[in-house]
Amino acid sequence: MLLPAPPNAPAEIRIDRRRQAIEIRYGNLDRFVGRYRRCSDLAVISDRQADRFPVHLTASGRGAVIEGTFYTSDQAFATDTNRTHLERFRVVRNSDGPSYSLLNTAVYDRGQDFLLEGLSGTTTIEPLAPGKFKVVIRGPQIGIQVTPHYYQAFKNIRFFEPWKHPLTHESKAGWCSWWAYRDGIDEQSTLAAAAAFAKNLKDFGFDTIQLDDGYESAKGAPPDFWLKTNDKFPHGLGYLAKSIAGMGLKPGIWVGTQIFDEPITEAHPDWFARDADGKAHKGPWIGYGVDGSNPAALDALFRPVFKAFHDDGFQYVKVDSLRHLLYDAYYPCRAQLAAEGTTPELAFRKYLSVARQELGSKTYLLACWGVLPEAAGIADACRLGTDGFGPSTLLQYNSWNNVVWRNDPDHVDINGEGEDIIRPTLVSMAGGQLLLSDKAEFYRNTARLEGARRAAPIPFTLPGQLYDIDPTKTANLIDGLRNQNGGSQPGPIDADQRGPECQWWQLDVSRPFERWTVLARLAWRDLPEARVRFSDLGLPNRRYAVYEFWSHRYLGEFSGGFAAPAQAAKQPSVYAIRPVLDRPQIISTSRHITQGGPDLVKVAWDPDQLILSGVSRVVANDPYKIAVRDAGYEVVDHHDQVNGLSVITLSPPRTGTEAWSIQFRRKS
Repeated sequence: MLLPAPPNAPAEIRIDRRRQAIEIRYGNLDRFVGRYRRCSDLAVISDRQADRFPVHLTASGRGAVIEGTFYTSDQAFATDTNRTHLERFRVVRNSDGPSYSLLNTAVYDRGQDFLLEGLSGTTTIEPLAPGKFKVVIRGPQIGIQVTPHYYQAFKNIRFFEPWKHPLTHESKAGWCSWWAYRDGIDEQSTLAAAAAFAKNLKDFGFDTIQLDDGYESAKGAPPDFWLKTNDKFPHGLGYLAKSIAGMGLKPGIWVGTQIFDEPITEAHPDWFARDADGKAHKGPWIGYGVDGSNPAALDALFRPVFKAFHDDGFQYVKVDSLRHLLYDAYYPCRAQLAAEGTTPELAFRKYLSVARQELGSKTYLLACWGVLPEAAGIADACRLGTDGFGPSTLLQYNSWNNVVWRNDPDHVDINGEGEDIIRPTLVSMAGGQLLLSDKAEFYRNTARLEGARRAAPIPFTLPGQLYDIDPTKTANLIDGLRNQNGGSQPGPIDADQRGPECQWWQLDVSRPFERWTVLARLAWRDLPEARVRFSDLGLPNRRYAVYEFWSHRYLGEFSGGFAAPAQAAKQPSVYAIRPVLDRPQIISTSRHITQGGPDLVKVAWDPDQLILSGVSRVVANDPYKIAVRDAGYEVVDHHDQVNGLSVITLSPPRTGTEAWSIQFRRKS
C-alpha cells in the first residue's frame, strides 16, 4: 500500500511535565507516546541543517527511563545505529522477519523514511505488531532522537521516496548468459540453460533466465537495433521468451542505452545530448546519449523497445550502460540541459521512467552498472560494481539492501573458482540477487549444484545495521562525490569487487512459532578457531543449541558462547543457533542454509500427545531431513541417530508443502 508523502518538516516533541508524558508528532500523527521517570534536565534540541531535520530530547538522572510505543507503517523494522558494537565483533547483521536483537538501538520506518533512535544509555526495542514497537531507554544520561527523511537527506539519496515505491519481497535467483558466453551467446545455448534450470534448479527457487549482450542486430539505431535479432537468434525474441516461459521460468533480457548510428544523430541532433556547437555529443561506451528530457526522442528510440519487451513477455529487464548515459553523455552536456530547464539527473530519470512505464510495475528492473542513486524509486535492483562477482559490494551497501533496492553483486559463476558454495551462501545471507552464470552443460551435473540449491530461495532480509561495515563508499556519497570525469572506470561511490571483506554474517530469523539466529563464517582465506559470544550477536543470556549446516555437525549446547572451528580457504560454515527448550525441538533442516527459513511453514508441540508436528516446503525427490533434539524424550517412529540428534527423513514425491509429525515418548 502506498503511503502519503511525509512533510518536509521536523517532528515535534511535546513534554507534559505534570503527567511525565512524552509525545512525538509528525505528519499530524502521534508517532511516539510514552512516559519518563526519574528524569531531570529534560531538553528538546532541534539541529536543522538545510533539508535535515533531526530533533532530540535529552535527560539525565539516576535510574532515568524513557519508555513508550512507536507507531509506524508496516514497512518499519528494528535496527542498530551504534557502531561501537563492531569493536567487539565485526559482523554484518540482517533480519528475516521482525528483529528482537538486544543490539538494536532504533526503528526505521521505510514507509515514511523516518528514524527513531535511542541516544546514550541502553535502548531496548521490542516489536509488538506490524507498525508498533515498544521502546525503552535507560541510563544516567539518555535521549531519544527522531529524524525525518533519513535516507533521502542524511544518506543523500535525493530521489529516494519510498512512499511511492514499495519493494517486491520475492526472491530473485536465476541465470545470466554474460559471464558464461559473453557476446557469443546464441539461441540454442540460452534454451539449453533454461532446460537445465527447469530440470535441476527451478524447484529450488531459481526461476529467471536472462539473455545478455549478443542477441542484438549490431547495426542501425533503436528500436531496430534491439528488436531485430542477429543470425544467432533466428526465431527472434518473442519465440525465446515464450519458450522459456513454457518451461515454467521467467524470461529476462539485457538492453543498453548506447547509440552508435551517426546518420540518426545528423537527422535528429535535438534527440541527443549536445555539445556547445549543437552537434550530438559522443562519449566513451555510450556513443550518442539520447536526451532524456526530449519526449519525442524517447518515444521514437526507446519507448518501442521496452513496450516490445513487455509484449513479448519478458519479466526481468537489465538496463546496462546507465552510468555512461549519466556520466559520459549528460554530465559533459550539463550546460545544454540547463538551457532546456533540466539537469543530467532529471534527464536520466526520465529515460529510466520510460522503461518503467512501458514494462509495467510487475516487471523486475535491474539498473546496471555501478551504484546509481539516481535510479532509486524506479529500479528494483542495482548492480553495484563492475563485471564479475563482487563479495565486497554486498558488504559496502548492506544498509541499502531491500530498503533502496535489492543489491546485485553481479553474475555468480560457480564453476572454476572453487567457490561454488561460499558465493551462493554469501548472497543468500545478504538477501541480494543471485544470478548464476556458467555454461549450460555445467547445470546438468547436479552434484556441483549443492551450494546453489541450498542458498535459494533468497530471504527478504532487512539491514540489522543502518551503517555499513565499510563506510567508505557511502561516506563519499554523503559528501556528494560522483564520477565527474566520466564513467569508464569505477568511481568514488561504486562498490569494490574485491575490497574489504567480513568473515561473519548474521541473519536473525523470526517466525510466529520460533525465533533463531543463523551465523555464517565465510573463509575467503584460511581461518583459525574463533570464539563467538552470544551477547555479541544480540542474544539474551540463556543456553543455546548450535548446529553447522555444511558439515552436518551438531556442536552441542552452550552458555555464553561457542568455539567456531578453524576453516580452510573458500569454505563457509553456517551455524543455526537456537534457544534450548525443555521439550523436543527442531535443531536444523536440510532444505536451506538458514535451516528452516523458507521451508518451515508451521511447527507445533502437543504436550499432551507428545507430538512435534509441522508443515514444510519441500522439493521433489530431494530428501528432507529434520534434526531434532529429544530433550529427555525419545522418538517412537523410525529415525536415525546422528551426533546425538534424532534425524527424520522425508522423501517428497512432488514439490510443494508436506505435513509431518513426530511421535515421542518419555524415556523410562
